[in-house]
Amino acid sequence: MTTSEHDVRECRPRIDVNDYFDLRSWAKRFGVTAGEVRQAIARVGDHPADVERYLRFVSAGVASGLIDGLG
Repeated sequence: MTTSEHDVRECRPRIDVNDYFDLRSWAKRFGVTAGEVRQAIARVGDHPADVERYLRFVSAGVASGLIDGLG
């Protein structure tokens, strides 16, 4: 059984912001830009689950007016 490069990236325990392709891969997976992934990592660290949770929180907060002025 062969493991594809995409599968290997998903198994990584951390997001490597110094690896352009890794960063873009995670950004695509989260549905955001690479810059947004970098910002999330600066806030919560480089663990994918934490980054994903943060990005969902920010997305929901901005959409509902909870962030940047409370409406």
